[in-house]
Amino acid sequence: MIELERHIEILLLDNDCVIVPEFGGFMAQHTNARYSEVDNTFLPPIRTIGFNPQLKINDSLLAQSYVEAYDISYPEALRRIEQEVEEIRQILSTEGIFELRDIGTLRLNAAGNYEFEPCEAGLLTPSLYGLSSFEFETLESIQAKQIAEAAKEQTAKIIDINENSNSTLFVDINDENNDNYTIRKSVIRNIAVACIALLTFLLIPSHLGNGTKSALSTSKIDTGLLYRIMPKDITTGNAEIEAATKKVLQKNEEKKTVVAETNIPVAKEYYTIVLASKVSLNNAQQYTEKLKKNGYNEAEVYSGHGNTKVIYGNYSNKTDAQNALNKLNKNKEFADGWVTMVRK
Repeated sequence: MIELERHIEILLLDNDCVIVPEFGGFMAQHTNARYSEVDNTFLPPIRTIGFNPQLKINDSLLAQSYVEAYDISYPEALRRIEQEVEEIRQILSTEGIFELRDIGTLRLNAAGNYEFEPCEAGLLTPSLYGLSSFEFETLESIQAKQIAEAAKEQTAKIIDINENSNSTLFVDINDENNDNYTIRKSVIRNIAVACIALLTFLLIPSHLGNGTKSALSTSKIDTGLLYRIMPKDITTGNAEIEAATKKVLQKNEEKKTVVAETNIPVAKEYYTIVLASKVSLNNAQQYTEKLKKNGYNEAEVYSGHGNTKVIYGNYSNKTDAQNALNKLNKNKEFADGWVTMVRK
């Protein structure tokens, strides 16, 4: 059983460097608080950890920790460290990756060199305990929400206008005091014109000569009939009818303008669980496939603002996402996960 990672984590609480003999050195360094533009989050200061494979000389710090923890001799402690290092190397040669819990991940690249990725949550530091990240909503997102709310209100007004307009279609056309009286008269005029046009078509002779004068132009139909059977204000035009028609057309244009203003794209935001961050796209895709093979089908790759992450799940609020993480935290894939908000 490899206990090396626990000794390194404990020693880094009071030391800035722990050397594993004939393997490499783990070094801790302070990172100031920072702001992430990807998810609009302020991150607290942390201690990050790096790995230098050139530091291989034994400084006795790690061996002394084994002596005190297991009550063994110094040579026995060195042999035990050597066995665990050899076991780590075998895992790296066969699987290409080895995870040091709460410290980071070691990988063996194609050139046979070690690559180290530190734990995203940082190194355990008592002086920084209790500091957590917090989200601060940007002005752009606030304005987007306000625009969306305004669009909903405008849509509701349009629906209300349409309902009111439909309710005034069936009015008493004999009531000249009604505002829709002139509009109703225009409808009647259009129907009358259509009927007269149909009657005219039926009265025209069916045979029309080609290359000669049209029978339509030589027919003796009395067009004065049209004026005698239709009201005067319909055949000669009426200023009130024209004004009412213009008013209706103007209202339709205003409705179209309001509808066009509502078609404003709104960014979709949701909460998710971050399993890996600041990784290459290729590594993220490979890790996602591995998670799906292990049964975590909701794992996916998220890229934005130059940062590639491996995320899991889609939650409408932060509480649901945190509850899901608490349930999955017992699995090693979710041990270092945290909740954040992403936007698509």
